[in-house]
Amino acid sequence: MPWPPNVLRQFEIPPDAAPSETDFHGAYNKLLNTLFPPNTEFTVVPHYLPYSHELALFFFYEVLFKDKPVFILELKLADDDVQCPIARENADQQVRSRIRDFHADCPLPVFHVVSAMGTQLCFYRKPRNEPVVPPFIPADRVLMTDTVPRACWNCDILEEEGEQRFRAVVGEIKQACAAL
Repeated sequence: MPWPPNVLRQFEIPPDAAPSETDFHGAYNKLLNTLFPPNTEFTVVPHYLPYSHELALFFFYEVLFKDKPVFILELKLADDDVQCPIARENADQQVRSRIRDFHADCPLPVFHVVSAMGTQLCFYRKPRNEPVVPPFIPADRVLMTDTVPRACWNCDILEEEGEQRFRAVVGEIKQACAAL
């Protein structure tokens, strides 16, 4: 089932516009509030992360179920960042920090986090008492290891596969919440 037109419209950015950190805030806000409606036990909460010298500014949405975190969607500037290894490393580091900060409070068997660079998505899972998937790849200064391969952001939210994967995660979350 394709995204509703009112959601897709939010992802349309004028081609002549300069990229901005806020390009996708409204789009993902509309999408999350469509999938987790405000007239339910779900609440979508936007957060700006504090600035750090090592990391770029990140923005994320926390989805709560009865005031407990059940999902995070973290945003990075744009699709172009996927091409930059340091941008991917920073995004991965921030996501893993969010998982560390929030997973213990998640009442579900699996805590899900999605990293979005523009419309490109990377899916993370943290099952209770198990490691994060995808696994952490340690850096090797001699081999110059790509610690967060480009392939991690392997689907687009606006394409059928990306929509299906995103909806599957949301469906899993809703099903687990219904069982609480």
